[in-house]
Amino acid sequence: MNPEKDNDMSVQIKIATIDDIEDISFLGQKTFDQSFGHLFKDRKDLTDYLESTFSVEKLRNSIVKTHNVYWIVFYEDNAVGYAKIQLDSPSEFIESPKTCKLQKIYILKEYLSIGIGAQLNQLIFDRAIGNNSEYIWLSVLKSNEKAVRFYERNSYTIVGEHPFSIGKEDFDFWVMSRKL
Repeated sequence: MNPEKDNDMSVQIKIATIDDIEDISFLGQKTFDQSFGHLFKDRKDLTDYLESTFSVEKLRNSIVKTHNVYWIVFYEDNAVGYAKIQLDSPSEFIESPKTCKLQKIYILKEYLSIGIGAQLNQLIFDRAIGNNSEYIWLSVLKSNEKAVRFYERNSYTIVGEHPFSIGKEDFDFWVMSRKL
């Protein structure tokens, strides 16, 4: 399978439903491990986080909340990525109360270069604007330079920073936002 050929016809993105939870659980665990697994000295810290954060039960509870919107991406009928926003989600770094949070854009590594992120980004902007949001914001690992550049190309700017710990690992994140 070569995702770089004929991707326009092969990529399908839809609003995810409860029926997509097992795919989202798999994608969350796999893509997080692909992107960040190497940062964990203790593999158990990583697996505990993956099993907790991307459990089918937790995701089932999340997808039914009206302020959460998930999209799932298929390439040739295989689930290869997903995105999630949280509507009406304020940030201490943004003065406007009309904000939403981009929580996840996760795409399997082998599909990163075919434009899925840009397509998801546009769907996310459209949904946020449809919700009368003035800003969208996100947290991104400072050392994830490829992601930071992606968001900068999409008109996000750094507005703050915060730490986050998983197990014994401490991480530093940028908070980035974009006016809609």
